[in-house]
Amino acid sequence: MKFLHFISDRFKSFFSGSTIARTEETDSGTFQSREKVIAFTIATVIALSLWFIVNLSRDFNITIQVPIQLTNLPADLTISNEIPETASVNLTGEGWKLITVYGNPPRVLVNAELQQVNLIDQIRNQVGAFSDLNIVQVEPAQLVIETERKATKRVPLRSLVDVSLRDQYGFLSDPVIVPDSVTLTGPETVLADISEWETEQLEKSGLTRSTEAEVRIRPGSQGVTVSPSSATVSLEIAEFTEAEMRVPIRTRNLPSGRAVTYNPSTITVRFDVPLHQFSQVEGTRPFQAFVDYNDIEGDNSGRVTPEVEITETGYIVRIRSFQPPRVSYFRVIED
Repeated sequence: MKFLHFISDRFKSFFSGSTIARTEETDSGTFQSREKVIAFTIATVIALSLWFIVNLSRDFNITIQVPIQLTNLPADLTISNEIPETASVNLTGEGWKLITVYGNPPRVLVNAELQQVNLIDQIRNQVGAFSDLNIVQVEPAQLVIETERKATKRVPLRSLVDVSLRDQYGFLSDPVIVPDSVTLTGPETVLADISEWETEQLEKSGLTRSTEAEVRIRPGSQGVTVSPSSATVSLEIAEFTEAEMRVPIRTRNLPSGRAVTYNPSTITVRFDVPLHQFSQVEGTRPFQAFVDYNDIEGDNSGRVTPEVEITETGYIVRIRSFQPPRVSYFRVIED
């Protein structure tokens, strides 16, 4: 009884705002304010708890996603049609009971040997958590299961990585993707129409140095599974500089007893080369310029376009242009 009187006095003091003056205790006001805050907090928590309890006793309507798990699928068969991973279940019931299934939805097991399954019946019969709840709707209500003989196939992997480099930078080699192929497992009829597989799209921009990037491999559909699920794209990048070189024009497939002269006799080739190879390329001639004599034989204008080919494979050079684009020629018949 003393405890109840003590609590009653404290609450009266809180709501009336009256205090007992005690001149010998200078901090009595602070102490009483702290007690008021504590009392108010306790009252608020109790009120919220009561409100929560009362409201959760009412009926609510919610929709949850129930995972679907296939069972009894023979090892040599696979599903050839699309089966959803979850079923959308609309429920009504007391809030207390809905909280349990909302936070941790139960699974529904579906026998893969059946061709058609009523999901509403499956959920009602299997899931005990729904026994005290009203199932309003299930989507999809019916499952159609189609099976087919399982097959395995290895196909090339195509990269969808979009790479852009900063100005004056270029690739030292073509991008390399590892692995360069994937293993597909699924229905025979579906795999028969697949000749390659793709990564997911990935964009890399403004690169200035060699790098490696991990890219996800596009997941399978129509009962097809893909292994592995990711790949690595390696990019070799370097800074390039522009250079130019004079190259003499030669004649190919020249018949004996014939000679051809050109005006001008050389062309200027503009090309890009990695900065670290520039000094080495300066002392070499990595190109050849030539005209095929058959082109001269078929020409009536007196001017032909030379062809330029790279002859030094030890350097990474990329032809930009050459000048002049066309040259005059003179055929000389030797005695």
